[in-house]
Amino acid sequence: MNGQKVILQMTSTQVQEDGQEAVMELTCAGTLRKTDDAAVLEYEESGQGGMTGQASIEMKGDTVMLSREGEASMRLILKQGCKYLSSYYTPFGRLDMEALPTKVMYMMSDGDGRIELEYYMHVQNQYVGLNRVSVQFHPQA
Repeated sequence: MNGQKVILQMTSTQVQEDGQEAVMELTCAGTLRKTDDAAVLEYEESGQGGMTGQASIEMKGDTVMLSREGEASMRLILKQGCKYLSSYYTPFGRLDMEALPTKVMYMMSDGDGRIELEYYMHVQNQYVGLNRVSVQFHPQA
């Protein structure tokens, strides 16, 4: 199955401990693939410092999984109220991550949808902030 071509509009906000916010926005083309029990958005991501990679967001039941493969790689599973331990692999080495989601929500219709995530993040046992991720997607014209 090839999937449906979609446009994704993403906003990611990190609220640091001192209250400062860092906001990143991305609009890109992607693909929405559906199975009997899940939906997966796949897209090309370009990060800070010029690092790029293939990214995906899988929505299944009450869980959302964020994955990235490329110069930096990671997989983060978000299920509201459940702590998840993972690693973030960069060209400079591995970093241990811990996420505690407080909001994991998605809605979908015929190719349109919205994902809302909010989670506390620790890296190398240090609190780095509260992350809010909002993704809207719709069929490509």
